[in-house]
Amino acid sequence: MKNWIFIFTLILIPFMTKGQEAEWLINKDSIFTSTPSQHFNLYTFKGHLGTKTRLDLLKKREIAYHEISDFFEIETGVSVNIFLFENEEIKHNLTGHKGFGWGFDNNIVEVFNDSVRMDPYHELAHVMGYTLSHPPALIDEGTAVYLSQQFGDKAFSRLIGYPTKSTNEFLLMLSKKDGLKSISTLLSYDEFGNSNNATLDYCQAASFVEFLTREFGKQKFLELFKSLSFTKSTETEMIFERIYHLEMNQIENKWRKQLRANN
Repeated sequence: MKNWIFIFTLILIPFMTKGQEAEWLINKDSIFTSTPSQHFNLYTFKGHLGTKTRLDLLKKREIAYHEISDFFEIETGVSVNIFLFENEEIKHNLTGHKGFGWGFDNNIVEVFNDSVRMDPYHELAHVMGYTLSHPPALIDEGTAVYLSQQFGDKAFSRLIGYPTKSTNEFLLMLSKKDGLKSISTLLSYDEFGNSNNATLDYCQAASFVEFLTREFGKQKFLELFKSLSFTKSTETEMIFERIYHLEMNQIENKWRKQLRANN
């Protein structure tokens, strides 16, 4: 896939707009046709998708809902709205958002057609994770990519054109050219869209989240996730050290050493 960097950036970096205040969202029931399931309301334009496609899609989303709930260890009754558009132009004209996928509050907005189909996990991980916390981009995006890789049959790898490679294998490929950023630098980002290599940032964040979860256990990671809501960058490293009983540079060194050793 020649343009995977452009495509991945376009898909996952939101155009800043207050969708929750937008007229299209307020008037959704008069604009779209809706199909419900246990935890979702699927909104599409009439004629866009057939009944079987909508039901199959909702079935996959329900599976993702339960897997992500199990990961976060939450029992949530949150109902999620999914808005699917035939192409990016139609979506942008109505919502003001640029890109193929977007999650905010309890809403997921995506393009869905023969060539563009988002995995069921990434945006849903954001929506469900936000019921617990609003962590910095390193943890927020890292968790979403990690879960889409784990549960979505390497969804991240397939998206960028390397379906057989793990996150760490792809990260090593990228880092040969541009090098890895320090974890402290990534922790200072509110979002990855402002960086000069967002694809590398997403990949590195996912690798780091995977390392924390496997090396120290999921319970400590969940404690970290919940503790980092709206924290300042100056506080974040202190929280890491309190939970893991290691200084940030020690954690980072262990991650870098394991990354090299396992690949």
